[in-house]
Amino acid sequence: MKKRKRIFISLLLVAAMMICITGEVFAEEETGFGLSQSKDTVSPGEELVITLNGQNLKDLYAYEAVLSYDPDIVELIKAESKLDGFFITPKNENGELTIAFTKIGKTAGEKGNVALCTVAFKGKAQGNANVKLVSVKALDTNLKATVFENNVKIKTFNDLAGFEWARMYIEHLATLGIIAGTSETTYSPGLNITRADFVCLLVRTLKLTAEVDSNFDDVVERDHFYKEVGIAKKLGIAAGGGNNKFKPRESISRQDMMALVSRAMKVAGKELDGSGADLSQFRDSNEIADYALNAVKELVSEGIIVGSDGILNPRGNVTRAQAAVVMYKILYHD
Repeated sequence: MKKRKRIFISLLLVAAMMICITGEVFAEEETGFGLSQSKDTVSPGEELVITLNGQNLKDLYAYEAVLSYDPDIVELIKAESKLDGFFITPKNENGELTIAFTKIGKTAGEKGNVALCTVAFKGKAQGNANVKLVSVKALDTNLKATVFENNVKIKTFNDLAGFEWARMYIEHLATLGIIAGTSETTYSPGLNITRADFVCLLVRTLKLTAEVDSNFDDVVERDHFYKEVGIAKKLGIAAGGGNNKFKPRESISRQDMMALVSRAMKVAGKELDGSGADLSQFRDSNEIADYALNAVKELVSEGIIVGSDGILNPRGNVTRAQAAVVMYKILYHD
């Protein structure tokens, strides 16, 4: 993974030095990438040629593509660009091949349906090489990167530097439409998430539904979170802070988050077992409120909450980055 990142960073640097023009932005619903191959199976000594193709390209100036294959069936012979420009020597490790290319100078990006490069393998054994396109990072002439995985554009944000530990979770959930940014290009990962926005994520992640026939007194119909908070109230997930108030715009504490998550997962039929949790590993476990204690035990035992440097920080606030990590773990919890 580190080598792959270095390749892409190098590609960005090369492209940045060689380019000084503007271009179009990708139309995500139209652009795609795929592979074609010369044969389905190979025999020992036979050549298999794979072509990487771009479909409906709008402005492709540079790219990094990752392919996987079965190294027991084939071995790499060579990779060649079909475009004029700088083709970086491929990295080939353990059945994963990383290819990178950039145009040079004030050159227009590729448009339409284009064959980008070919990869030649030689058969080692009889069988299917199972060559697959894992991902493509495509850059336009403004060096704006768009990531495709399984030919699906991955939603990303330009303010995730310093939050690499949460990047995968944020991008994955944004691609699924579960979370949204604070703008089209920013996620604001370090900001505290509000109680209402956290409930919205929880309801969307677990696909909870209910008929909303009432709500908290401080949640009104014009609020963007009215439906989700109403669902959480109806299902007994959100109890509020007394006097039928939810305080939707206040930051949510970590222990409140854990209490909500525990209730919501049980409503969604996801079993939790806190019997194996050892909270003594956390130096601040004595700060956990009684109402949240069982929930904390359950989520720690299930690995959904892990703490940091021996601290749970139950009374601290939850950031938007932390919320994304928790949602991802909830989504894929058995």
